[in-house]
Amino acid sequence: MKNAKILIVLLENENKKAISKELKQKGFEVVFKRSGKEVLDFANDELPETIFMDYHLPEKNGWEVCQDLKNNQLTKRVGIILNCEIDDENELLNSFKMGADDVIHVENSVREIVARIEDIHRRISSSNTRCKVRDLEIYLDAHKVQKDGELIDLTYIQFKLLYLLASRRESIFSRSEILERVWGKKVYVTNRTVDVHIKRLREKLGEIRYPSNYIQTIHGVGYRFI
Repeated sequence: MKNAKILIVLLENENKKAISKELKQKGFEVVFKRSGKEVLDFANDELPETIFMDYHLPEKNGWEVCQDLKNNQLTKRVGIILNCEIDDENELLNSFKMGADDVIHVENSVREIVARIEDIHRRISSSNTRCKVRDLEIYLDAHKVQKDGELIDLTYIQFKLLYLLASRRESIFSRSEILERVWGKKVYVTNRTVDVHIKRLREKLGEIRYPSNYIQTIHGVGYRFI
């Protein structure tokens, strides 16, 4: 659990500081954001283990954020807890339908909220976060990759790029889609950046010559893992 990253997005909750203090005492790293867009940007860039956020957020509400996170191959395993203000059955059911792993009401005690965050974190951490493709083993929780049992030294961007392609084998990703999913919308990089990182990733996988045995270039379109 040490250094597990928890993202908190509570706009007006008076217990926010107390929740953060409790989590830090238990070894979590706590990060605060203030809008749905900030949640998505941070999740895509930093991949927190768990997110505890208000339903009512500026720019994008909690349901929209849930959907976006769960539909993204890179962030679909992130634990999501929604803080809902209204004790409404339809709202609760819809929250789970949109991808929330748990729903907490504002009147819950700090100790209970922290306990439920820990529970979601344990469930997410203990779930299958290992992706095996051919001779590669990709560990999402530990951000590491092994080839034939040997550890491959990848940068964070290279890891995200490999996981995106390998976890959706045979799917073709355009360069613009790769840029958005791996680098995020807020970072300005060009299509050439993708090509350079693909080349370096192939080299890390032990490939020097073309064609690649792992990542195929679809000319005029993008890339896919084969």
